[in-house]
Amino acid sequence: MFVLKKKDDESFLEINVTPGQSFINLRTKYSRAKKNTINFFNEANGQSVKSISIADDDRIVKLELSNAEIYFTIRGKHTNVFSFREDKVQSFKTEDGNITLDISNEFKQKHFVKHFNIPELVIQAEKDYLSAVKLKYPFIGNDILKEVKARAKSKLKTELQSLLKNVLLEIEKTKPTLFINEDSSIIGLAFKEFKSIPFTKKKLYDDLITAQNYFFSKKHYLENKQKKFKIITKHLNRELKKIASKINNLQGTIERGTKEEEYNKIGSLLLININKLKSGMKEIVIEDIYGSNEHIKIKVNPNFSPKKNIDYYFDKSKADKISFQKSKEMLKKAEVDFNNLKRIEEKLTKIDSLKELDEIMKELKIKKYDQKKEKEDLKDKFKQYLVDEKYNVYVGKDSKNNDLLTTKFAKQNDLWFHARSVSGSHVVLRVENTKEAVPKNILKKTASLAAYHSKAKTAGTVPVAYTFKKYVVKKKGDPVGTVHLLREDVLLVKPEIPKDCEYVDKD
Repeated sequence: MFVLKKKDDESFLEINVTPGQSFINLRTKYSRAKKNTINFFNEANGQSVKSISIADDDRIVKLELSNAEIYFTIRGKHTNVFSFREDKVQSFKTEDGNITLDISNEFKQKHFVKHFNIPELVIQAEKDYLSAVKLKYPFIGNDILKEVKARAKSKLKTELQSLLKNVLLEIEKTKPTLFINEDSSIIGLAFKEFKSIPFTKKKLYDDLITAQNYFFSKKHYLENKQKKFKIITKHLNRELKKIASKINNLQGTIERGTKEEEYNKIGSLLLININKLKSGMKEIVIEDIYGSNEHIKIKVNPNFSPKKNIDYYFDKSKADKISFQKSKEMLKKAEVDFNNLKRIEEKLTKIDSLKELDEIMKELKIKKYDQKKEKEDLKDKFKQYLVDEKYNVYVGKDSKNNDLLTTKFAKQNDLWFHARSVSGSHVVLRVENTKEAVPKNILKKTASLAAYHSKAKTAGTVPVAYTFKKYVVKKKGDPVGTVHLLREDVLLVKPEIPKDCEYVDKD
């Protein structure tokens, strides 16, 4: 957060360097936290901002100060802020010295502009024009390319080029717009005529800063609301299932009835015939004077004395009476609890505010720390590809990341891939519909990705093992990244990023 002062007025330049969530924003209000904050780039204190510009071919924003330069660069995990002053470089996030040197040299070569930049869109591209655009101009983000695809009626280069230019012109000249999807509680920030964002209502703004500030505020609100809604729903489903099972068990116990009278009768019969009952006996045959007067066989414990065997049945009679009565009380309470949860479940469908969600969480006694136990969305931690515009493939980045992908993220029926006999990334093909077989060509494309992300990437063909994740196990004591396959199939493939396989840029 940079504090900008002009006479008595203050504004705040906010820069977020979190990969996948990077942005730059101007705020009029900011309250600094009392803990976990430090001062940075002290050499910039008191300096005037002479100009703000952006690289004409990259996502690099430059703040030229009176005696220093600040650069904000968006580059995946290397997204960072750098301060340059008299050949001294300081970075907000710690960077390797070689990376810092390379970036320093690169910035000196960049050309920075202060106007909205529409680059030269005539590009030589043998196959995929939009991929060539992305490669040449990293600042043209996936949202823009997605909008072009949404408008395109063909893959002709001339049409895509024309559409891309139109989209860029709309960004420059039309009003920033919030696209709000009330059904999914998802909000998007784009421009008035965009067609790629589902929405139930739109809200137009006169300037981007106002729109962006509202977007961040609303996005945080909706995400918080959605998170709490999921926590409550998960809690309700778990508790309803647990109580329903408890009710079924208690109803079964009550329907079977109590054996209080039966055990009491046996105890009484044994007491009457105590002179016939001897230690060491396993059973005794006596007349049932309380029933049919026929002789019945009663099991006794050979290790018990006669008195202890008699007490055993009287005790069982008493315990069964207490247990039966307790089961009735527990059933009554369980039914009340179940109906109360169903009432809350119904109430949840009509709730539209965070305050009401907080009240439900309080009523259900869901503590705040329970929210932290919700499984983190891990997918942003891995490389990701979209195959044939349908299948999501996730690739581990290193040994530790491989373990995270395989043991924490992958589901039991996901397909797991790894190049055989060489080190490489764990690769997971997400199976969304377990009833639908994954086509063979998708398996081969995923295997090619696994081969490409291995030490065998320069080979002609590579054997790649694949299996369901449920057959991949990690034993105690295994090194980081090491797993064992209980069963496997093998595909011979060429190491490559196949056609119709799009890398998902998290930025």
